[in-house]
Amino acid sequence: MGGIRDVFGEAVLGIDPFHVMQELNNGIRRDLLDVRNIRFKAEINDLYHLRDWVSRVQECIAKGLGIASALEAAGQLPGLNSSHQSSRRSQQFTGEICSLFKHSDSNIFFQELLKFIADHENSDCGGIKQFVHDIQSAIPRIHYTDKGMSRVQKTLLKKLKALYLYFRATLEEESKVFYKEHWVMFFQPERMTARRQKRLDTFLARYPELDVYRRMTLQAGEIYRLPAEKIDGHQIYDLEESKSFSERLNTAIKTLKKNAASILRFVGLFKEHPELPKRCRASTEWYNVKFKHPFKAGNNLVKKERLMARLRAQMHGTVEWRIPEAKVA
Repeated sequence: MGGIRDVFGEAVLGIDPFHVMQELNNGIRRDLLDVRNIRFKAEINDLYHLRDWVSRVQECIAKGLGIASALEAAGQLPGLNSSHQSSRRSQQFTGEICSLFKHSDSNIFFQELLKFIADHENSDCGGIKQFVHDIQSAIPRIHYTDKGMSRVQKTLLKKLKALYLYFRATLEEESKVFYKEHWVMFFQPERMTARRQKRLDTFLARYPELDVYRRMTLQAGEIYRLPAEKIDGHQIYDLEESKSFSERLNTAIKTLKKNAASILRFVGLFKEHPELPKRCRASTEWYNVKFKHPFKAGNNLVKKERLMARLRAQMHGTVEWRIPEAKVA
C-alpha cells in the first residue's frame, strides 16, 4: 500500500463497503455474544452458587447438625445479580423455605408449609409447580411428628436443587436459541423476507435493548444499498462510540471514522462511471484482481521481461517499469 501511495497518490486508495460492514458487524457481534454471556452464563453461575449453598447445608445435616445449626454453618445465601430474574426468583424462594426451618414445633412447621404451598400452587412457573407437587406428596397425611418434619425438611432441600436445575436448563436452552437467532440482526433490507422479518421482530421484542445494534448496522449498510448520489457520509460520521459497547466495537467505529475518506471514495468513482453494476461496490476484486495475479508467489515471476509481458496482456495497455535498474560497476 505504501508503494501504491507513493507512485499513484492517495486518491487511488479506497476501502470497499464489504470490509466496512465486516469490520462493524464483527464488533457488533462481539457485543451480542457479551450480552449472551451476561444474560445467560452469569445467571447460570448464580444458580450454581445457590446449589452449592444448599449442598453445604445438606453436608452439615449429614454430620449430625440440626437444621438450624446447619443453616448457620452454611452462612448467608450467596449474593446474586438483581437483574437476573431466574436466579433472583430462586433466591427469594429459597429464603422463604429457610424461614420455615425456624419453626422447631412440627405442628407449626407443617401449618406454615401448607400455607406456603397454597400461595405457590398456582404459580406460572413450571419448576415451582413441580416443586409444590413433590412436596405435597411428602407431607404426612395423619400425624405431624418431629421425625416427619425432619424428613420433609430434607426433601425440601433436595427439591430446591431440582428447582435450580430447572431454571438452569431453561436458561441454557434460551442461550442456545439466542446464539442461533442473533444473526437476524445483520439481515439487510434488500435480503429481508417475510420469514426473516418475523424472526427479527420476535428477537427484538424479546431483547429490545439490542435495537441500537440493529439501527447501527442498517445505518452503515446504506453505503452499499443507496445510490451513490444519496450517500452523504453520515453513514460513517454519525457512528458514535459508547461506554456500554465492547472495546472491539468502539475500535471498529473509531477505525471506520478515521478512514472515512477512503471508504467514501467509491462514491465519486460511481458517479464518474454510472455503468458500473452495484455489485462492484461490495468488493474491489473486479478492479484489482488483474493487478494481483502476476505477483502471486505461485507464478514464480522473477524476470522483468516475463512480468512485463503478463502485465501488458492483462492490462491491455501501456505498462511502465518504474523500479530503478541496478548499476553494474
